[in-house]
Order: sequence, then C-alpha cells, then structure tokens
Amino acid sequence: MPLSFFCRFALCTLLCVAALPGRVRAAAPGTPMLDSLLRRVREPQLPDTARVLLLCRISDQYWAQRTDSAAAYADRALRLARRIGYRHGEGEALNRQGAALRESNLARALELFQASLHLARTTHDVPLQAQNLRSIGIIYVYLRDRQVGLSYYFQALRLGQQLGDEQRQVVDLSNIGLAYDLYNQLDSAWYYQQQAYTLARRIHSPTNYILYGLAQEARKEGRVAEALEYYRRSIGESRRLRHLRSLNFAYVGLAALYQQQGRADSSIYYARLGYQAAQTNGFLRGVLNASIVLTKEFTRRGPIDSAFKYQGRMLVMKDTLFGQEKVMRLQSLDYRERQRAQQAAAAQQELRARYQRYALLGGVAVLLGLVGLLAWHQRQQQRINAALQASLVELKQTQAQLVQREKMAFLGELTAGVAHELQNPLGFVKQFAAAGTDLLAAINGQQRLTGDGALDREILDGLKENLLSISQHGQRATAIIRGMLDHARTGRAPRQPTDLNALAAEQLSLAYEGLRQQFPDFAARQHLDLAPELPALPVAAQDLGRALLNLCTNAFYATRQRQQTAPPDYLPAVTVRTRPLPGGGAEIQVQDNGIGMSPAVRAQVFEAFFTTKPVGEGTGLGLALSHDIVTTGHGGTLTLHSEEGVGTTFTITLPGAA
Repeated sequence: MPLSFFCRFALCTLLCVAALPGRVRAAAPGTPMLDSLLRRVREPQLPDTARVLLLCRISDQYWAQRTDSAAAYADRALRLARRIGYRHGEGEALNRQGAALRESNLARALELFQASLHLARTTHDVPLQAQNLRSIGIIYVYLRDRQVGLSYYFQALRLGQQLGDEQRQVVDLSNIGLAYDLYNQLDSAWYYQQQAYTLARRIHSPTNYILYGLAQEARKEGRVAEALEYYRRSIGESRRLRHLRSLNFAYVGLAALYQQQGRADSSIYYARLGYQAAQTNGFLRGVLNASIVLTKEFTRRGPIDSAFKYQGRMLVMKDTLFGQEKVMRLQSLDYRERQRAQQAAAAQQELRARYQRYALLGGVAVLLGLVGLLAWHQRQQQRINAALQASLVELKQTQAQLVQREKMAFLGELTAGVAHELQNPLGFVKQFAAAGTDLLAAINGQQRLTGDGALDREILDGLKENLLSISQHGQRATAIIRGMLDHARTGRAPRQPTDLNALAAEQLSLAYEGLRQQFPDFAARQHLDLAPELPALPVAAQDLGRALLNLCTNAFYATRQRQQTAPPDYLPAVTVRTRPLPGGGAEIQVQDNGIGMSPAVRAQVFEAFFTTKPVGEGTGLGLALSHDIVTTGHGGTLTLHSEEGVGTTFTITLPGAA
C-alpha cells in the first residue's frame, strides 16, 4: 500500500482541531479539572442555565478521551436546556452532540451543526456562530469539498478576529493549515501552522495539534530530523494533557516517518501505540490509519496472521467510514441543490409579486412585458432543469465507478490473503516432493536395493514419511480452499421449516464420529437436552448444520486437549441443548468441559484464519464461517462464554418466522 494512500487518510487530523468553545485543555477522568466540574454540576443550588453550560464543558473534556461519555453529557445538557427554554444552552448542546457523533454519523452531525448555527443566528450569538462555522467546515473537508470547507474556516477565523478571541484564532489557523496539508499545498500549510504556533506560544495555549501539523509538513518535504523533533514534542504534550486523539495522530505520523526510512520495528511499535489510543477513545479514523501502517509492515515482514488481523480491522473501518462518506457526498450535493431550488423559488415568488404590481400600475403595456418575461423565465427554467439532469447522470456514473473501484480493491486484498495462506502448505509439498524424488533417483541409479537391510528400511521409511507429509499439507491446502468456498456459499441455500432438535442431534453424532476417525482412542460422553416444544423454523438446513458441526467438532477437540493433561477421573463430555424463545425463536447451546479459552483467544475467535490448533490441524475458518452463517445468513446471534480449565459454551439464537 503506497504512502500516498496513507496520506489520503490524513484528513482525520482535521477532526482533532474541532475544539469546542472554551476547550483549552483536555482533562482525563480523575483529573482535578474534570473532578471539579463534576462536583459543581451536582450542587443543588446551581441555577439550571449554569448547569447546562457546565454539562457542555464536561462533554468538551470527555471528547478527547471517550466520545460515548461526551455524547451522554451533551444529551443531558440538551434535554435540560429545552425543558427550561434556554436557547443559548440548546445551541451549545447541539454543537456538542454533533462533535460526539461526527465519527459514527456524519449526516446527523451536519444536521446538528446546521440546527445550532440557525439558533445562533436567531439569537445573534456570534461566538456560537463561529464555533458552528468551524464545525461545518470540518464536515465539508471530510467530503473533499475544498472550496466550501475552506470558506467556512475563513468565516470562523474572521468572526474570531472580530471578537478579539485569540484562543479561537489559534484553533482556526491550525485548522486552515491542516486543510492545506490535506491538499498537499505545503507552503500554505506551513505558513498557517507557523502563525498558529506563534500566537499559541504568546497566549500560553496548548500546541500539541499544531506541532503535529508542523511535523506533517516537515515529513512530506523530507526534513526528517525536524519532523522527528516535532512529533516527539507533540507526543510529550499530548501525554501531559492525557489527550488520546492527538496521541494517535502523533504516534501514527511517527510510524509513517519510520516506515519511509525502512525502520520496521519502530514503525510497528508506534503504530500499535496509536492504534491503542484511538481504540480507547472510539476514534475510528485513528484506528484505520494505524491499521494501514501495521498491515503494510506485517505483510512485508510477517507474521502473516498479524497482517490478516490488522487487514481485517482496516477493511471494517474503510467500509464504515467510506460508506458514510459516500452517502454524505450525495447528501451534500442534494443539500446544495435544494438550496439552489429554494433560492430559485424565492426569486420566482418575488418576480410574480413584481409582475402583479406592474399589472396594477402599468396596465396592458406592463402586462405584455410580463408575458415576455415569463416566457424568458420558462426558457431559463428549462435550461436549469437540463443542467440538473446532466449533473444527476454524472453523479450516478461517478457513484457506480466508486462502487466498482471498492469491489476491485476488496477482491485484490482477498486474493492476496488466500495466496499468502496457501503459500506455506504448498511450499512444504514442493519441498517433500523434491526430497522423495531424490530418494527414488538414488534407488533407481542402483537398479536395486542396497542389500543392506537397515539402509534399505531407512530409505523407504524416509520416502514414506515424505509422502505422508505431502498428503497432510495437501489436505490442509484443500481445507483452506473448501473453507473459502463455504464462505462464498453462505446465505445462498433456500430456507425451509426444519426440525432443529433432529438437526442438532445429527451434527453432534457426526462431529463425534469424525473426531473418532482421526483419533481412534478418543471417547467422550454425548448428552442431548432437547426441548420437545421447539418450533420448526425456516432455516437453510445445510448451512446451519455446517455451523453446528463446526461448533461440536471444536467442543470435542477441546475436551480431547484437556484429557491429555487431566487426572484419570476426567471424563470428556459435550452437551447440546435447545429451548424455545419468546416470539417464536429458538436457542441452541453447545457446551463442553474442555480446556476453555483465555480472554485474548475469546477476543479473536471469530476472526477468519485465526486458530490455536497446531499447523495442519486447523484452517481458522470454522468459527468465522459459523458466525457468518448465523448472523448474516439467518439474522441471529452467536455468542460464547468460556473459562480456562472449566469449559466453553457457544449459544446460537435464531429469530422466529416473519
């Protein structure tokens, strides 16, 4: 993945500088600043208007740490402001809600900022107008609408200058610099960041975001030592402020710098720190940027499961964020077209009123002029409609191209993953086949066995061992391909009313017999606890049976693993139970008394290609396939409860017939 692709995602930096009114320092939970705010908001004698503003300030402080907490306090502020009819507080709370939702729902965030801006203009609240102009500018920069985004930023800067609010000016200047950095206009980016830095130092304002912006420009221009210094200063200041978002930006930027230098260990180390900071904060774009760096480094140097892990995180984040942005591009275009239509309707209404006045004052002559104007207006309207139709056609074509490009990118990533996974077993097949060929060539060259019985047996045993290894690794490659095909078929089978009790009992028996064929000395107790009143649900029996077979096979395997180290009185046991659910659904449980899972294993158990089995005994696709069959194919859920040394329980819930 080229670094230019990584740079495209640097737009996430713009989110970091969307500082809310009064946000000078970010306080982590448990710091004196936040503790003081939380104590004050609980004081019973506090006026409700002051309580609304305190709740907004608490939301500001949580924004840098946990966006869910920031949203919760913004909601409280909005409810209280509306209950007491406090218009200014309502506008402040709407802005905080938009900031908290900007990661998960761009469309809703834009609606909230527009509503807050409308309130600010109605009440002539200039500081709140400046804040919302900045927030709306960030949304348009997300949408790559450079002209509109920068116009909002400069409007916010001008209002901050009119107010004489130097803290606002610092934030807006840094915003403008980061926007120019996104568009690779490095001279302009450096100019505005330097202005922001000089002003911030003079008023003793935090510079962690500004230092990150200066580091970005230095890195892109090849000034490595300078970039390294700025990144480290940004990290140090962000740590002191306990600001997880700016920590993510600086860590990932530093990881990109080391990646450019070919220092893989340092790049992975800082990318992981950035990943952890973004994940704790709920910052989706930060998780995506860190995953891009980690995927590239692990793909190049291994291990391959780490590359697959972060590639999976990257694909999920891309789908979430890009899906939002595609919708928002359409909504943005639609919003502007609706604005133009409203302006045209208003102009048309004004024109009609003017015509009526002309008719009353001017008589027939004015009326004839009016007819001419109406005809001209009709032609103009037709031209406008034709232009709108052409824009709509172009928009649909662009959308189709974007969808096709995403599909081709996903197909390339999937093909690369399968190729990497098949490379190991096929390499072993090639190696052992070459060794077997050499043994056969040695025998053939002598035209007979050596006559030395021990040497003959050694040659034949080696040949037999190589053939067994070829067979084992060939079977592993076949299992990987079969698993990928099963993934592709998930959800295609027709649904029919099925006796789930009979299906569960059959898969339990098949799983036991399958493991017995692999390990003849293995024995376990099978127990069925089936509800007789279980309804027949419309399911894809073949797909659901495959999921149950995977769960039962894993359960028996876990009991065998525990049996190898357990006391003699240990008896392996697997239980399958069913019960009906309210509303007509059903629940199926597969329980074992095996080795159980650690928290780290439980966190990854449903990921494709993740396995704890030795090489050759598992592909890592069974539980991932089962999860897809239950959730995507049947609209149900698949959860697990596990304790090391005690056992594991998988629970499937299926909805009732529609």
